[in-house]
Amino acid sequence: METPSTQLTRRSFLTTTALAAGALAASGMAGCSSVDTSGDAANDLASTAGQEETYIGTCHGNCGGRCALKATVREGKIVSTLPMEFPNENKGLRVGCVKGVSNPLRIYGPSRLMYPMKRAGERGSGEWERITWDEAIELFANQLKASMETYGGASNMWQGGAGNMNGILNGTPTGIINSAMMPDGTIAPLPSFNAGFANSRLIQKTGGTVLSVGHDMAGIVFCFVHLSSPQSAVEDLANAKTIVAWGANPAEASFCRAAWNAICTGRENGAKLIAIDPLLSTTAAHADEWVPVRTGTDAALMCAMVHYIVDNDLANWDYVKNKSVAPFLIDEAGAYLRLSSLGQAEAGTDADVPVVWDEDAQAFVAHATATNPAIRGTFDANGVAVRTVFDAALENIAPFTVEFAANECGIPAAQIENLARTVATEGPTSFYINYGLEHTYESWRIYFLIGLLASLTGSVGIPGGSYVGSINLGHESATMFKQPTTFNEDDFTLEDAVPGGHFTGDWIVQIAETGQWAGQDFHMGTLVNMCANPLDNFSGSSALLKAYDKIDYIVTIDTIMTTTAHYSDLVLPCCMPWETYEYIEGGIFEQKAIDPVGDARSDFDIIKAVAEKMGYDDLIVGEGTDYLRRYLDTPENIEAGVGFDALSENGVVLGDYSCDAHVTPEYNPFGRTQFYLEYLMPRDNWGQMFGLQDRLPYYKPSIEAYADNPDRAKYPLYGMSSHDIYHGQTLWSHHPWLDDFRKLDGQPFCRIHTEAAAERGIKTGDKVRVFNDHGSVVLNALVTEGIRKDSVWVPHGFTWDEFEEGYAQSLTRWCPDDVTSNNNFNDWICEVEKM
Repeated sequence: METPSTQLTRRSFLTTTALAAGALAASGMAGCSSVDTSGDAANDLASTAGQEETYIGTCHGNCGGRCALKATVREGKIVSTLPMEFPNENKGLRVGCVKGVSNPLRIYGPSRLMYPMKRAGERGSGEWERITWDEAIELFANQLKASMETYGGASNMWQGGAGNMNGILNGTPTGIINSAMMPDGTIAPLPSFNAGFANSRLIQKTGGTVLSVGHDMAGIVFCFVHLSSPQSAVEDLANAKTIVAWGANPAEASFCRAAWNAICTGRENGAKLIAIDPLLSTTAAHADEWVPVRTGTDAALMCAMVHYIVDNDLANWDYVKNKSVAPFLIDEAGAYLRLSSLGQAEAGTDADVPVVWDEDAQAFVAHATATNPAIRGTFDANGVAVRTVFDAALENIAPFTVEFAANECGIPAAQIENLARTVATEGPTSFYINYGLEHTYESWRIYFLIGLLASLTGSVGIPGGSYVGSINLGHESATMFKQPTTFNEDDFTLEDAVPGGHFTGDWIVQIAETGQWAGQDFHMGTLVNMCANPLDNFSGSSALLKAYDKIDYIVTIDTIMTTTAHYSDLVLPCCMPWETYEYIEGGIFEQKAIDPVGDARSDFDIIKAVAEKMGYDDLIVGEGTDYLRRYLDTPENIEAGVGFDALSENGVVLGDYSCDAHVTPEYNPFGRTQFYLEYLMPRDNWGQMFGLQDRLPYYKPSIEAYADNPDRAKYPLYGMSSHDIYHGQTLWSHHPWLDDFRKLDGQPFCRIHTEAAAERGIKTGDKVRVFNDHGSVVLNALVTEGIRKDSVWVPHGFTWDEFEEGYAQSLTRWCPDDVTSNNNFNDWICEVEKM
């Protein structure tokens, strides 16, 4: 394979530590850098190694893994970024991945934005004019003011993302929940100014609109907000006897790689590993059993497993009765029968708890005091018929039997039955759930079902028993980092804040069509893509791109020329890790190691300058480190040795760590495993109403990715993407070293099954077009048996200019759901043809 002269090869990366010593010469892409591969500069630096210094940081963003990395600096350049070493007794905790190691080629890579640019031609034409920072700041500030004066502050939209994830100083407001239920029962917008000091203050000062992200929200919202699902420490996986990796690839996917060491320990102790995935991932390849479920049908498989466990009396009935919401009683509308309904408590007080029917007492009693609660049956409560949640749940999933799931999921009935029997009888079982299985429409329903499965198998709050992804090393209960416990958040909010808006950014497609949001007129004046790259990383990018045509002005602040930047009016280069100071949630203080490359500035400094140009001289005063000091220097943190000085000096503060397999019990108000919600709160509110069926376990086919879709006559293959050790978000695009691994003959590739390829005359290395009604992309084909016969895998994390034609994300469908506004990366079908 020939390597273009403007790229480093894998060999040159490995044979010299001077990754980026080459001059940052101008390239064919305006405003972007180029890597010198002549070898002269690298050899010069290697021969005069000089003094080395090390600094702590992390990739922050992209995967959320928050691995502590140690950067080595020589002659003012970062030459390596390796996982931070831990003491020998804890060396198994050292985590990181190939992407983290290759950070130097991000910092000095060929697509690095070097200076501010404004559009010189039509949007997307690639015609740019280099401008000074003074010009850029004036354009930015004047545009924000013009939108405010004409259409109101809410017309200025700030799109957050994962590009600076968890950054307190340089991140951007996003928020998991965009709406909250008020005491009077109404649902109101919820402010989300919990990250990004400078832009949080400017947004509040001007009444701007925060656009949240939709990716992974079906899982995040339901696990951590609605159902409050408990997470045990990764080390507890070693205590399981059955581990089900479902929608997770811990052997290589960055977000959950911290779990792989514990999973391997569990297998050494005799645990069985089952991988449920349409793709033969690295985890599946190492598993005892691979269950190649059809994309988008995981909820049907869960329903079938519930039926088999119940019908064959394999359930842990003690747990179901006493530790789940199964015996709670609901009326026809789904309201809990409470003590107030029986005249035994005042409505709305803490004492007004749900009741159950106690078989021993033959009476309604508070759920916590019942000795033998009934989990089946209908009862009369002062003339009101009530039934158990368990009965309602089984009735709701009645159609989705083993036979139904076998057809819907494309899995033999015998394999489904064996899977159900294994998780029920060979416990403790850890259902290692991650976000891969919730990338189809209304996939939030699976979290009701996994709660029901966990209840039936008793897989909660015991060693080796869990039912969602584990707490990773960046969290307090599973880390050897000492972490701050209190924060001074006064700087985040303004007393004179102007009310603004808050909704998931994907809904701009709807606004572009209707001119309204939530029944009110809404003009899209200025869009600021800050730490975000929607056109490459959100689902339905073709629809998003059309919506961009209706936006007056688009500003993108980023490190590289993304597809979103390509379609912007103003592009501003910002700092990467180790080029500025930052505190990352989880106990990592990013130390500044080098001066910013080119003319890059920190997000904080960019927004501070914009605020001053708009006339808000007193809004953001001082340096970013001043804000971080106030944020971290609470008396509790200083006493614990994790105040600003300790963290900024050390990067992380190590504490005692005993590899304790921390087990988390249910911590919701009932202290019981939930698979039902009395009410369902939408993440974005415009007056939606949800019926009883939506608050119980249920299976609903995807919009496109389902077996009986008549459009499959035209587009017979299910499309999907995933994150693995080489693919993430577009932070890693145009990466000379990683591209050697994630490209085939110099081009991105798709995976297609041997039989599907043969039917189309396709061989490995052939150029193919993957297409549907949403878009198309041209790439190379990799023919394999490691994928379902009816599916095709396309890569996630490449920008538009890395493909010969089209780009992968254009294949995905715009279909945020009404509950979580989730991005649905795998809810599309397609055809593949040889070029």
